[in-house]
Amino acid sequence: MKEKLLSVFCVLFVAVNANAQLKPYDFSDGKLFYKITNADAKEVYVVSEKARGKYTTKLEGEINIPEQVVNEDGVEFVVKGIGNQAFYMCEDISGVTFPGTLEKIGDKAFLGCHNIVSLTVPGNVKKIGKWAFMSCARLEDINVDSENASYSSYNGVLYDKDAKKLIQCPCGKAGFYEIPATVEEIGGQAFYGCTKLSEVSIPSSVGKIGNDGFYACTKLRKIVCKIAVPLTGDAMGTEVFEQVSTANIGGSCVLYVPEGCVDAYYEAPQWNMFAPKIEEIISSGMNSNALSTFKAIGGNGEIIITQDANGKQVEIYDIAGGLVGKLKTNNTEFSMPIPRGVYIVRCGNSQAKVSVR
Repeated sequence: MKEKLLSVFCVLFVAVNANAQLKPYDFSDGKLFYKITNADAKEVYVVSEKARGKYTTKLEGEINIPEQVVNEDGVEFVVKGIGNQAFYMCEDISGVTFPGTLEKIGDKAFLGCHNIVSLTVPGNVKKIGKWAFMSCARLEDINVDSENASYSSYNGVLYDKDAKKLIQCPCGKAGFYEIPATVEEIGGQAFYGCTKLSEVSIPSSVGKIGNDGFYACTKLRKIVCKIAVPLTGDAMGTEVFEQVSTANIGGSCVLYVPEGCVDAYYEAPQWNMFAPKIEEIISSGMNSNALSTFKAIGGNGEIIITQDANGKQVEIYDIAGGLVGKLKTNNTEFSMPIPRGVYIVRCGNSQAKVSVR
């Protein structure tokens, strides 16, 4: 009988102990939950009540994280960090105010917090974890305090301090974004899920693009890439343009590259997904067909022409300036069979330089 009671006691003890160990926090202030990370220095991290951002009472509205917090024994602690997945998928949070004492933001800390529009990283933050602000659908700006020694922000996009690495573009960023010429690396998942971006300009200074760099930028219709030699091998991560509207899946995104580089991009892995919608950047800074109502794209043995105004005459010249052909049609989109080569296509005051394979 004693042996049976002892066995039951042991089972209960193990169960209670296991539950205690599963609890991710040490105390709460009634709304947020805290884990003691350094008892001697009296430091804590904000963590979730349960695993993966789960809470008994759903968090919503503005979240103000304090610099100091007092536990049930009256001991004061300094808030130094935000734990991994602390606010994971807390979709009803509309804003966050970080304490000036904050030094670390953990992995996936705010992943899926779709209603946050803007946030500011304080000056003392030294580490921002992987995917900390990813998949926040309405997030338009990740700002950084100018005194921060580890990170910076340019037009609401997160960079390292010297703006040599683009870390994350917020998912709510819309329209056109020009990456500054200081950037040498576009980090992995940097533009992941930026479904509102329509155009991106990549400077010639970029020497590396990480895995899933532009993954699921589904509304991207124009990429201006100023890199003369297409990045390949270790300089190009995996699935960089996955779920972008590339030509190989019938999409409409056009890739503009430096003059004389079209053929190289046709051959380069991943970049060739855009073929035949790979065109040259004219010296004015942008291919003229992208700025007008007229567009010409070189294809396999043909030039595909789109015009918004019907009935305009289209003229095609070889690279030496000789007239190859001209036509006039009421169709808004048509193609003209033509041998492989480089051609100038003119329509009214607009022109485009295209490469036909």
